[in-house]
Amino acid sequence: MLYHDAKTAEEIGALKLLHILELKAGMYVIDPGISWRERPYLYMCEGMLASDDEVRKIVDEGYLEVYIDPDRSPAYAGAAVPETEPDGAAERGKTPAGPKVPFAVEVKAAAEAQDVAVGYARAFMSDIRFGKLDMSPASNIVERIMHSLDNNADAMHSLCRLRRTDSYTYMHCVNVSVLSSMFARYMDKGKQSTRAIGLAGLFHDLGKALVPPYILNAPRKLSDAERRVMNTHPTLGYEQVKDLPSLIPEVPQGMLHHHECYNGVGYPAGLSGHEVSEVGYIVALADIYDALTSKRVYKDGMPPQRALGIMYEMRGKALHPDMVDAFIRMLGVYPVGSVVELSDGSLGVVSAGNQDTPIKPVVILVKDAEGGPLPGDTLDLASPDNILSIVSAVPEITAGIDPAAILGLPAGPPVVAQ
Repeated sequence: MLYHDAKTAEEIGALKLLHILELKAGMYVIDPGISWRERPYLYMCEGMLASDDEVRKIVDEGYLEVYIDPDRSPAYAGAAVPETEPDGAAERGKTPAGPKVPFAVEVKAAAEAQDVAVGYARAFMSDIRFGKLDMSPASNIVERIMHSLDNNADAMHSLCRLRRTDSYTYMHCVNVSVLSSMFARYMDKGKQSTRAIGLAGLFHDLGKALVPPYILNAPRKLSDAERRVMNTHPTLGYEQVKDLPSLIPEVPQGMLHHHECYNGVGYPAGLSGHEVSEVGYIVALADIYDALTSKRVYKDGMPPQRALGIMYEMRGKALHPDMVDAFIRMLGVYPVGSVVELSDGSLGVVSAGNQDTPIKPVVILVKDAEGGPLPGDTLDLASPDNILSIVSAVPEITAGIDPAAILGLPAGPPVVAQ
């Protein structure tokens, strides 16, 4: 970087700092001359973006922020994320109503529902190996998840991403059910369809319990033959439930299709476009997002902004383009639990989203610009009286902040020997 070419404070003030998911063709990127040490995730190659392919390459490279010149950006009009309206496959109705129950109250009930769901996932993943599958508790468990989402969706969502547990396999089943149900609710699918989508999410990996353990738990890259066996798990799960009279067809269909891809390169059947069921696309979105953001023994969870960037790059490829756009809108640019830096240098934790203005969530203030502790006041960035804005997302480790503790999340579900 040539520091003598850096923009002045007045010049930078005339620019707009955008989250990378707000970037689109027809925007003029500016190099503000800021040191990469200060903003390592800032994209700074100056010029007009002429195509969506150029935008996707920037997203794929891992950048999180970009400065643009609004006066030279015909595509800039406040930059809502993203502006493309979904087609019929991803159509949503009214925006879900706001919270009925305060976060601090609902998070306790949500944690109890999550504990029950994790225990059930542990049971059915174990029982299926012996040819048993008790589906009777499933509907009530998904109903509890749906009820919690109606009370306060941020409570259950925050538990999905931030609650610590050693039982990843079972928590993943539950998280995919929660995220799938959230998305169905967001698209105003109605109670019966939302329940079916939540059930498909809960059982989506049932077939993995039938994959030989030496393949499922292999601490190495699988051989081509082993990968083919692993890729049978959607079919294995589907075969276990497809004839059950208690399930409507959308549930086994979602289980079967959750690894099919929009561009036809998925498995088990290589379906594409409208050949893939809507519930399959929904479960796939939830599956990928949770896998990317979850902390595992061998990796840290990816920040939501990076995960959503990767998923945006997958639009029109593995993922249905309009549905991934809608999924990003649902979660918001800064999902609950994100650590963010504000324009005054302070740090906070996002405690609630704002679907009307996703770049202006509600934030709990944690540290001042010098790193000193703040009393934990809550700031609604969308308030007319507010003058602060989010400058960037900050990794939890870098910030030295534990979002789960700040949000007051209960401890994770008890660990049971596997």
